[in-house]
Amino acid sequence: MNHKLLLGTFLFLFLCFTHGLQAQSENERITEEFFRQYALDPIKAFDYAFSTNKWMDRNQDAVENLKNQYKNLLPLIGSYYGYDLITEKNLGDHLKVNSFILRYDRQPIRLTFILYKPKDRWQVQNLKYDDTLPEELEEASKIKQ
Repeated sequence: MNHKLLLGTFLFLFLCFTHGLQAQSENERITEEFFRQYALDPIKAFDYAFSTNKWMDRNQDAVENLKNQYKNLLPLIGSYYGYDLITEKNLGDHLKVNSFILRYDRQPIRLTFILYKPKDRWQVQNLKYDDTLPEELEEASKIKQ
């Protein structure tokens, strides 16, 4: 009886653990793949991100504009050293905002993903970048009266 209880407990914990891994990888799959590709070619990573959303084909001008602006920024900021998650916010079970800091020689860049799950799969709803993070930190550090 004790052996069956131990085996049942182990099986329960195993199933809980593997279910948690599956849910985590489903939510983070897009950003993980984005950053894997980003290390090789940032512009192709943008293509990958937007390919997750079939509706982005209708907004190709905006996508190309974003990619061209980013391509022009890259030579100005130096070498890429990696990324860190700044914040992750879930708005219910179907909308998520992830912000990352991209570490470059000259300065950090913030990259923000808005991920949306209309039915059964996640897609990039919006992707934007900015270089205002240092100024925001400086402003947040000021004493408000």
